[in-house]
Amino acid sequence: MVEETISLGMNESSEVRKISSVDTSCKILKTLQKQNGATVSAISESVGLSVGAVHTHLATLREHGLVAKMDQKYWLGPQLVPFGEYVKHQSDLYRASKKEIERVAEETGECVHLIVENNGQSIILYDSFGEDAVGTKFHSASREKPSNHLHYHAAGKAILAHLPSERIHQIIDEHGLEPMTKNTITDKETLFEQLSEIRSRGFAYNDEEELLGLRSVGVPIIANEELRGAISFSAPVSRLQDEYYHEEIPDLLKKSANIIEINLQTNDLSLE
Repeated sequence: MVEETISLGMNESSEVRKISSVDTSCKILKTLQKQNGATVSAISESVGLSVGAVHTHLATLREHGLVAKMDQKYWLGPQLVPFGEYVKHQSDLYRASKKEIERVAEETGECVHLIVENNGQSIILYDSFGEDAVGTKFHSASREKPSNHLHYHAAGKAILAHLPSERIHQIIDEHGLEPMTKNTITDKETLFEQLSEIRSRGFAYNDEEELLGLRSVGVPIIANEELRGAISFSAPVSRLQDEYYHEEIPDLLKKSANIIEINLQTNDLSLE
């Protein structure tokens, strides 16, 4: 029997054995997500396999409900929904954070996010929108993306700042420093200087680096000396200024991160 290896991020070795058929199926699923559905020929071109081979993979994935076919195109299947919900609800970080994230969103009226790092990129594990939140469509779309870069949002930079230097270099080498706006940091030296500042003050800023007109603040979540993720707060520039941006929100998020860290360490994981 071949032993499979699941990579959870920075502590896993990149030198792992792969099962080629499983790797191909994963590439097909990612293609369907990225292209929002695709024909067999489009999938064949994307993964570099013959149309016949792609048909075989798709037939197997359809049998398990992971892929669906409609109007000559293939789409991600409904069976993936319970998979995703299971992963989220089995996460102790999600269960330790949910109530606190919702509390901050309700108290401030803005967007609050829970972010984790996986394979050098960020994934939104959970977010909550207050009554005055803007950009909810943008944030919801980000949640559906396979992953996002870490360097252009506050939670991602808060995570990067607490990774080993060697790991940060690996992430940059693999994923680059893609610009999202004119304010995005795209220079490695500048990024490392900012990460040093983030470590010193305990939180990160995103000053219109991901989306023009939007600012955010991010704070790492570290429990039992282990980096678990980050919590972030985002709001329009017009509402996130001066002391509110530079002092009040960072203090609020640091207190929230502290509560989440205690929940993790005491196993207080109730969602009620």
